[in-house]
Amino acid sequence: MKRLLLSLTLIGLLSAACAPLAEPTLAPAPLPTTAPTSTPAPEPTEPQIPLNAPPAQLAAIRALVAALGVTPEQITIVSVEEVEWPDGCLGVQRPNVACLQVITPGFRIVLEANGAQYEYRTDTDGRVVILATGLTWHREGGIAGFCDNLIISLSGEAFASGCESDVSGEPGAALSEAERAQLDKWLAAFGVVNVTVKDDAVADAMAVTLTLNGFGTGRPTEADKQAMIEFAQAVYGAAEK
Repeated sequence: MKRLLLSLTLIGLLSAACAPLAEPTLAPAPLPTTAPTSTPAPEPTEPQIPLNAPPAQLAAIRALVAALGVTPEQITIVSVEEVEWPDGCLGVQRPNVACLQVITPGFRIVLEANGAQYEYRTDTDGRVVILATGLTWHREGGIAGFCDNLIISLSGEAFASGCESDVSGEPGAALSEAERAQLDKWLAAFGVVNVTVKDDAVADAMAVTLTLNGFGTGRPTEADKQAMIEFAQAVYGAAEK
């Protein structure tokens, strides 16, 4: 009997030793994580030109946007006048530029931006656009409460107006020969010239701004700038009479 029990015990031990081991339980692998994606910044959009404006006005606004780097919202249309220009250059005579001698219908469009006014000349559909402003001048302030504008076109016409009015339909006063010669000299000598004169230390100070749209490369001296201010003021006084 003891021998039988011993045999059964040995058989049990051998069976347990030969039994397959239980496979270990593995913890589930963590799900891969993805790095947060950043939303790219929107690309800058081009300035939106008002699509309801006529083609010639759209062309003038685009030209001023490109010239000044402003947005269309910063531009005001001061006046639009139908004109029959005397030639293909829209009446703007420039050195070494030949003009087709044919009557060209179009518009004189005056725009305002950053306190200055700019005259553009176009054909009927805006395919030809010329900045016709040789010089702009603006003064504001003083005890008398001045607020005046002057536009001198490259063709030698001076358009004077107060801030409460515009130049629409008003014929320009022709510069004298001496004034035209002086303006042409500055235009040929200098590029774009911006002058601002203001006396902040005085109550009711007068602020004067002037822009010359020249074709040259020179830089004016302070004496030249002062001469331009005095020139514009004299032309404004003569045009207002």
